Amino acid sequence: MKKNIWKTLLPITLVCLISGGIFYMVHQHQVKKEQEYQKMVKIATSKEAKKVYEEHMKAHDPKALTPDGVIKSYQIDTKSLYYNPMGGIEVTIYVNGDKDLDFQFGLIREDDEILTTSGYTISAKLSKQLKE
Repeated sequence: MKKNIWKTLLPITLVCLISGGIFYMVHQHQVKKEQEYQKMVKIATSKEAKKVYEEHMKAHDPKALTPDGVIKSYQIDTKSLYYNPMGGIEVTIYVNGDKDLDFQFGLIREDDEILTTSGYTISAKLSKQLKE
């Protein structure tokens, strides 16, 4: 009789342990992804990052972020953040609330201290407006 109980309980116990382990691993992976995302958001929205964005905007539009400039405001698209395989993070900035007017910045830390850009692009529509 005892052998029959073990023949029934052992497979059930193993299935429960294995499925619990898989659930735990998936949950930990999701937690780690969320932590990495929050870390990227913190970097992309930091004062240091905003200084980088604004320096480049003002290089293209000396009156940027004033009523007289082409660039009057900008928003950081935190939903599109991702790690660049070559290092750093990629950030999209929308200008004046228009998704067709954007900068895309690569942000990287130099010597683990200074946040700088590894490069950036400007949308064609924004580039045209800046030249006019």
